[in-house]
Formats: sequence, C-alpha cells, structure tokens
Amino acid sequence: MMMMTLGKSATVGFQLMTLCTITINALLITAQSGLYEGDACRLNDGTSGICSESTKCPWFIETIIKKKRFNERVSCGFDGNIEVICCKTSGVAGTPAPTTTPTTTTQKIDLTPGVRVGLACDRVPPINNRLTFHIIDGEEAEDGEFPFMAALGYENEDDSRAYDYRCGASLISENFLVTAAHCIPQQSRPVVALLGTNHLGAGNAGVEVKIKTFYPHPEYRTSRSYHDIALLELERRIMNEPDVNPICVYSGTEDLPEHVVLTAEGFGITDVDRQLRSSQLMKVNLTTVALDRCNQTFSDNNLLKNNRRLPQGLVETQYCATGRESVVTKQIGDTCQGDSGGPLQIVENDKYKLIGITSFGNGCGSNTPSVYTRVSRYIDWIESVVWASGMG
Repeated sequence: MMMMTLGKSATVGFQLMTLCTITINALLITAQSGLYEGDACRLNDGTSGICSESTKCPWFIETIIKKKRFNERVSCGFDGNIEVICCKTSGVAGTPAPTTTPTTTTQKIDLTPGVRVGLACDRVPPINNRLTFHIIDGEEAEDGEFPFMAALGYENEDDSRAYDYRCGASLISENFLVTAAHCIPQQSRPVVALLGTNHLGAGNAGVEVKIKTFYPHPEYRTSRSYHDIALLELERRIMNEPDVNPICVYSGTEDLPEHVVLTAEGFGITDVDRQLRSSQLMKVNLTTVALDRCNQTFSDNNLLKNNRRLPQGLVETQYCATGRESVVTKQIGDTCQGDSGGPLQIVENDKYKLIGITSFGNGCGSNTPSVYTRVSRYIDWIESVVWASGMG
C-alpha cells in the first residue's frame, strides 16, 4: 500500500467420480440455463448436442475426460448430484440423437438496476466457507479458495516473455473483470489477466487471458481518490475452467456491522521493511469501519487537511476496513502495495459477494483504516457496460 497521495498501485483434474458428486445447487443452475435432460443444446464450436447425464455420454467420457479437453465442456445444469452436459451428437457413435431442434431465442431482461447483477449471481455456484480468523499479518490462501481472483500482468521491460503482476482484479462475469482505475494508467496498462491459480511463479496452472478493452469510470480523475473503479473486458469468455468462477456483486449500500467478517486477498507486499512481494496469494480478515468514524480517524491523523486527493473527505462511494493487531508481530492486518484493484468480500448465502475494491491507505498495516471503492454504488454503471444488451 502506498502513501495517501499515491494509492496502492504497485489441475484440478476432472475425474468421472468427481463429476458425479459435485455438490452444486441443481435447481438453481438448471433453471438459469433453461435446459433439461433431453433438450437440444449447442457446444462452443456451434455443433449441435443433446443434454445428457455426463456418465451416459460417450463423447464426454472419451473426449473431455480421457483427453482432458475441459474447455469444450458445456454444462446444461444438474439432475440431483449428477451433472447434465451438452453431449455432442454429430459424428459420434453411441450418442443419443436430439429430440428437438435447437432454436435461438433472445432473453428479455428486466433492466431495473440490480436485476442483472442478481441474475449473474444466480449462475455462480456456492462455495465452502473456509474463512477463519487469522498482504500484512495474513496467511496463504488455499488452492481454489478464491476462484474469482485475477492478477493483472504488465509488460516486463527486461523480459518480453514475462509479465509484472502489479495489481489484482475480480471476475464478475464470463468476460469482465473489475479493478481499481488507478491500476490502468494510460502510460502503462496491463496486457493479460491470470486466473485460476494462487501462484505467480513459472509453471503455474493458471488461465492466462489477454485484455481487450478498458473502461475506467467516467468520473475518475488521476488527481483524485474518488471513483477508483474500472472494468476490463477480456478477449474471450472464461467458461468451464478449473478453479475459475465469477464473484457476486453485493448490492447493499450501507456499512456492514463490525461482526461481519470481511476478507481481502492479493499478491502484494508482505514485508514492509524489506519490501518483499508475494508470489503466493495471501488473504487477510478485516472488519468494517463505519464511514463517519473512518472520516474522524483520518481527520485525527491530519490526513484530510489540505489533502487535494480527498477535498470532500471520505464519501459514500468509499468503504473503510481494518484488521486486527497480531500478538506476535504487532502489525495490523492490512492490504499493501500490489494488492490494488483486488477484492474485499464477504460470504453470504454460501457465495462470495464483492463489497469493495482495494484503493488506497495511509501506508501498510497502520492504525488508519484502508479505503476501498464501494462497488454497490456503481451497480448501474457496471450493468450498463457488462450486461448492456441483457444477460448472454
């Protein structure tokens, strides 16, 4: 985490048995996709298929499982604990023939603010709540624990084959990330996003996708710390990738109670004195600091007087959080340099929900709360960009 004036820039193999025991809310996914066993469907390459139980589809077993071509898998939903997949029918012996003709329909969507992020959240599978009270004074994240977490890679001046990962981001749809606007300066914008891995080192098993388009918030100004949010469109949709899923967008606009556990994660600095960055994804638990109390703390620490970056003080589009003090290191849990743009989230109804985006703070591990962009205040804008033509 940089000082106030700068901000915070800086396999799982699929086994047949696993597919038969995935514990995902079947009714929710089936209803969302609108497809059931026996329905016609289409694969990613446009060929026709029929929705069938994964264990009854020869093509799925021979091609997807044995040849590990997981990116060709298209799910129709679930029947109990059994996944129903789009089973390829053309040119595959022993595959059931489709009973209906695939049709293309346009889904009419209620454009009331918040509806689209709600529908997107319905598509996100539930998670196991593995949060425990334990980046600064944090601990290593478990593999696959945060499937929405992305690292943004910038061009490396010394090695054209490598990237510098200097910011984080969150996957909120199949092809959009949300990050901090200060992570995408005009002079040095990220070129790739790395997802599905907790490791930045060589040989990681992550999914690397190039970034197509940048959408900084129209009201963001580099000279101010307000509206520090941006959307990044990826060159392709990320579907059916191990350890990759979007995060839900939290819609509540008020501060959460202090007893609600917040979690932040990133690949940023873990040792301030030696400026050591982490190649392993780290996580830290935080608690909410009410906006009025956060403003008072900033004022008491003389951080608002004549501060050109915060002429209005901290406002409702921002969110404050702080960590606990370690009994060993005496450091306060916090995000730091390199964590910018990463997520601040809660677990609600067995799903991760994005509360904030790491924005700035007064150093790392200080007794002054860190500030995050309050995502719920930008739902209208997010929906207008990510789901401009409805739900795909």
